[in-house]
Amino acid sequence: MKKFEEKLTLAKILLFPLSRQPLRRKQLETIAFRKSATHATFEPMFNFLVQKGLIQKSEQRHTAPYTITEKGKKFLEGLP
Repeated sequence: MKKFEEKLTLAKILLFPLSRQPLRRKQLETIAFRKSATHATFEPMFNFLVQKGLIQKSEQRHTAPYTITEKGKKFLEGLP
């Protein structure tokens, strides 16, 4: 159960800043690392959020910032 709670916490750590402003992937990574995430925990969660449509690139450019989607906002509201 603890692992599940850790995943939810990491999801919240990534989604909350995006609810305020678009951020690049590297910026999200830095925020996550400051909150005790590792590369091994960040990568799967970041990919999950993208694949499930909770976050998306704001443009097609390689370095385009990510934004939270409406689906992501609803998911964030439901997190403890």
